[in-house]
Amino acid sequence: MKQRNIILLLIVVIIAGVFVYLGMNKFKQAKKNSTVSQPVPAQTKPAESSIALPVASPSAEPQISKLAEPVKDFRSRITKKFFGTYITPQNSPVQPEKFTGYHTGVDAEYADVAEDTPIYAISDGVVEYSGTVSGYGGVLVIKHQIDTNEILCLYGHVAASTIPAKGSTVTKGQALGRLGHDKSQETGGERKHLHFGMIKGDKIDFRGYVQTESELNGWYNPLDYY
Repeated sequence: MKQRNIILLLIVVIIAGVFVYLGMNKFKQAKKNSTVSQPVPAQTKPAESSIALPVASPSAEPQISKLAEPVKDFRSRITKKFFGTYITPQNSPVQPEKFTGYHTGVDAEYADVAEDTPIYAISDGVVEYSGTVSGYGGVLVIKHQIDTNEILCLYGHVAASTIPAKGSTVTKGQALGRLGHDKSQETGGERKHLHFGMIKGDKIDFRGYVQTESELNGWYNPLDYY
């Protein structure tokens, strides 16, 4: 009797295990079927900004004159009298002043330089005048062809004994002589500086000043070339 009961208990346990096993499988399958696949979001391209970003433009090349400087540090040395400046004994940056009028050139100042200061040909040309002129001391005038324009370049306050003779041919960058010594006969008693004028055409005009602004039309502004 006891053995029979044990057998029945084992059968019950086995049947119960089968039902548990079947129930677990059914539960797993139901869970699997109930899971909804979630769509994978599509890769979208980021919206482009509506603000236009500045485009860096290439740096402009500095404008370099194709002419040689008439004297070293020419442009930076022009500090007192510019082209077209109206000068009087009262307003002049140079004292004492004996001239009045519109300045026909530019003055490059070298009173602070004790050693000799060479002057140079700005381009190929021919010497049209070599000598002295009242108010300047030594003067050199060279004829050039620049950008199809005939230009006479006047160097004032130079040492006349050092400059080439009339009719001489000069080349760009050639040393032509030197500035006159400060307040000497070489500069006409003026400070050491270069008065540089660019006269239009082929007629020499020695005037360093003119009395009307319209008369300046006979000269170019040298700083337009440097």
